[in-house]
Amino acid sequence: MIELFAAGVWELLQPQVLIVLFLACIVGLVIGALPGLNATMAVAIILPLTFSFNAHLGMATLVAVYIGGICGGLVSAILLRIPGTPSSVATTFDGYPLAQQGQAVKALGTAMLASYAGGMFSLLVLVMFAPMVARLAINFGPAEYFALSVMALTMVAALAGKSLVKGAITALLGMAFSMVGMAPIDGTARYTFGEINLWAGIGLVPFMIGLFAISQVLRELFRETPQPKVDMTIKGVGVTLKEIRRNLVNVFRSSGIGVGIGVLPGIGGAASNMIAYATARQSSKNPDSFGKGNVDGVWASESAGNASIGGALLPLITLGIPGDGVTAIIIGGFMIHGLQPGPLLFTDNPDIVGIIYAAFFIACTLTLLFQLATLRIFPRVLLMPRRYLLPAITVLAVVGAYAADNNPFDIGVMLAFGVLGFVLEKYRYPLSPMVLGFILGPILETNLRRALMLTDGQVLPMVTQPVAAGFLVVALAILIISLIPHIRRKQVST
Repeated sequence: MIELFAAGVWELLQPQVLIVLFLACIVGLVIGALPGLNATMAVAIILPLTFSFNAHLGMATLVAVYIGGICGGLVSAILLRIPGTPSSVATTFDGYPLAQQGQAVKALGTAMLASYAGGMFSLLVLVMFAPMVARLAINFGPAEYFALSVMALTMVAALAGKSLVKGAITALLGMAFSMVGMAPIDGTARYTFGEINLWAGIGLVPFMIGLFAISQVLRELFRETPQPKVDMTIKGVGVTLKEIRRNLVNVFRSSGIGVGIGVLPGIGGAASNMIAYATARQSSKNPDSFGKGNVDGVWASESAGNASIGGALLPLITLGIPGDGVTAIIIGGFMIHGLQPGPLLFTDNPDIVGIIYAAFFIACTLTLLFQLATLRIFPRVLLMPRRYLLPAITVLAVVGAYAADNNPFDIGVMLAFGVLGFVLEKYRYPLSPMVLGFILGPILETNLRRALMLTDGQVLPMVTQPVAAGFLVVALAILIISLIPHIRRKQVST
């Protein structure tokens, strides 16, 4: 594998090829940073342009756009509290407060380095352990996916805020909204109230933009806060060696979570960044500082989000199974050039495997260099007067919500969730469990129904399968551990 990687790097280190990859990274970064647009759209847009490329350059270009698209989401997440991609949702929790405290350069620099570290970690796993890791993932059945979703929801609900009850309520609320539309498997319309626009369900893009961007605009309108200052005197990227050393374990743990979750089809970076964030908060000596501008949260979120790219590519390369929506489109790139992803790729076209590895490494590096070069440009967005910035955010949000499916109805959905997010945060209900509940709701429901079909409706055979039982035991342990402080406080008060 290492020989394939080295050969691929040597082939891609040609001036013309590097220019193409650099432009592909920039396209991905720009699209990923814009609300409503994401890495999936970026790859879909670039895919037709690779028709005229040879197989090596075509696949390398798609990988570069993919990486740029995921990395781009951190910019708007930190500066505007709008997650450019689902992989950057948790980045808003501490990145935006840091930016509001005048430390936008520090927040961006931390996120960029964390993103690069996560990408390099997942590349190492991809090169060294691809067949083995993917073989484990393919053994997951409906029962295992259901149990994993329960564990993820329990973890985030328990660790996202000070109140377990509030976290559970918002997680269940997110799951309830995910059930709007046609039911999986039998296709029954649910909670549509006769509205044809709801038959396809509530879109993730208007849901997220409303919950984070519009609710933030409403908060800014109803409170008088001074114009945030941006400290441009920070040297370098604003990250100290002490912070890097302190977060080494955090980065390795979060990157491992990113790879592990990214391998599982349909879950990916949307869940991994929030699970990694919740784990970092639980492991911290000062968990109450999370959500108020703790750089440890940024390290956790971004390293996990970018590590999920390597995780998603694992089953694609080794088994021919897409790990997320982007890799599903990349399969089209394989077919365009007459290639078949899967086990035979390593024997019939090992050079393509090496090119994908090399493109991953080069694209991550080029993306980091471009981000660092523009590090002091983007924070100036915060210097824009509020009377201009808030309308600009609103326009971006409206365009993003509409552009996702070209449906004006989604603008109304976005505004509704903006008001809901504003009300929830006013009463200190955490939003992260709601997002994860919305994302994992269909996965949890679909796999629960499939698992029950396989066991003829019997619950016990489903939950006693070794891996599924292990996930459920962990979920129960998390629940009990999170309840202990609440019980102790009640005992003290009585």
